[in-house]
Amino acid sequence: MYYLSTSCLVFFFHFTLFHNLPCATSKQRLGWCEALFQCGNITAGFPFWGGNRSKPCGHPLLKLHCNKNITSLNILNHEYNVFDIDQTSNTLRLAREDLLGSFCSVTFNTTTLPPQIFELSPTYKSLTVLYNCDPKTSHGSSYTCPALGHFSMSQSLDHHNSCQNNFTVNVPLSFFPNERDLNLTHLESALRNGFEVKLVIDEIPCQECSSTSGICGFNSTTQICCNVTSPPGRDSCVPQHKPSGKFPNLLVSHFCFFKVQIYVFSSS
Repeated sequence: MYYLSTSCLVFFFHFTLFHNLPCATSKQRLGWCEALFQCGNITAGFPFWGGNRSKPCGHPLLKLHCNKNITSLNILNHEYNVFDIDQTSNTLRLAREDLLGSFCSVTFNTTTLPPQIFELSPTYKSLTVLYNCDPKTSHGSSYTCPALGHFSMSQSLDHHNSCQNNFTVNVPLSFFPNERDLNLTHLESALRNGFEVKLVIDEIPCQECSSTSGICGFNSTTQICCNVTSPPGRDSCVPQHKPSGKFPNLLVSHFCFFKVQIYVFSSS
């Protein structure tokens, strides 16, 4: 007759305990995705994460931060204040944190919003700031900052050869820097009010997931739908879009898909 030896019992106990732990963590992490990010007057759910929402709950580039009731978003190592999130229209109003103060005191640099995530609202436009310009040859609206030299603004790079550097800012369509002497107060006000972008993330997969009592999440940049109503150890997450690779790179570290039990028998 075969019995389970003491050593095998210990092995089996530790193996089962170790293997069930990720499943428990899965339930806990997915449960957090039902919570909303809240900070000041900002409330947000999918596809954002941060605060009470863990990383698998949102897109990697959409982590929200809260500091003294001010919401911010770090995009490619640049900080943006988030003034408004409308999840009905999937729009945000953002402002570059480094452009909230005096324009002449900023460090001029170019920031780019990832086009796979953000799309500039049609009620806004991009203007080029040309700086370290030759005042004798620059064109369009111009101004001189004591520490930064002569700069001008244009909707094109037609006259960039007379300037050493440039970067872009987003302003309302109603902002026209056509006057010869740039009104710096109007420019600073436009930058402080921020600009609007639309998220280009597809909403339909998450709507379909929610209709089946699933929870929306992300595996890297792939939308997934997770079922947490299954018995313990059988939580499942499936990609909502077919990934570009041959096999989906699912979040094994965060979600558990199946449980394996090994029974080892030995003679006494």
